[in-house]
Amino acid sequence: MSIYKKAGEMKKLFTMAGKVRLFIILTILRCPFDPLHTAIHAAFLQYAFEAINKGCKNELFHVCVLFAAGTFFLFIYNGTVWTIYSAYVAKWTGRIRKKVFKHICSLTLQQIESGTTGEWITRLNSDVQVATAILNKALHLPHAVVSSANICFSSIMLLYMSPKIFGLIMAFIIPHILVSQLFISRPMSRYAKRVQEAIAGNTTDMNAFFTCAEAAILYDARGFLLERFEKSSLEIRKSNMMINRRKALSSSLLPLMGLTGYLVVLLFGGKWIAAGIMTFGALTAALQYRGGVIKGLNMLIDSLLNIHTAMAGIKRVNETMNIKSEE
Repeated sequence: MSIYKKAGEMKKLFTMAGKVRLFIILTILRCPFDPLHTAIHAAFLQYAFEAINKGCKNELFHVCVLFAAGTFFLFIYNGTVWTIYSAYVAKWTGRIRKKVFKHICSLTLQQIESGTTGEWITRLNSDVQVATAILNKALHLPHAVVSSANICFSSIMLLYMSPKIFGLIMAFIIPHILVSQLFISRPMSRYAKRVQEAIAGNTTDMNAFFTCAEAAILYDARGFLLERFEKSSLEIRKSNMMINRRKALSSSLLPLMGLTGYLVVLLFGGKWIAAGIMTFGALTAALQYRGGVIKGLNMLIDSLLNIHTAMAGIKRVNETMNIKSEE
């Protein structure tokens, strides 16, 4: 699925749920937290080490007080925004569930009977759960936006402080982005769709096992039903393992490249400090902004992986809502 099709599917879901403007406003209000958090820590480390080098206790005290006050007010702000956002997401999820339920109830008996029981249960429950995870679960669409803001801000600050350090960091980050998007994230929607289809089949087999229990005992077909249920359960496990392998691969690549980049920056930074080109405080601040880039990149990649997974549920929810009643 191309990025334009994915954006179109997401637009349909948000249009169905409504109050898109409120979501955009809340997401924008959340964006400053990570950049400001990174900037406060970078400034604190830089000015604290400079005060220590000067031997000025009063200056160090003032730096610590400002750092504590800034951190306190920043987390109060972030908590307030997330409180409002959580209430919004709970109502947003409820509206989608109600609309999907009402739409399925509006279909004719012939349309309902054309699909299996497990298929309709999956569309009503599992599909909606996977689709709404894009907002009400950790590391999804809002976190992708927030992490992008942090990456942009930290990159600009790094470029302003030291273009050389910025170039060294980008030399290790760009290959990881290309690998994660081309070989890890791209198949995630396909794997997630397989999971949803396997869940539908498994639910149908489980329903048949209970509703047809008497007939199965009479005709000695319990083994056949158990075999079908076991087969569909193994298919769910197989599909989930494909997703987990991709996520594990992504999680192993970033620390490896991040540690290598960190060592390289320390090596060159030590030489620049010895040559008098850079102070130790400036290097610690640069490393803090580098940490902001790495943290934001890690969050962005995980969010994109989860968004690809959620797209399977979003597509199936939209398919359900597009079923027209034959009345």
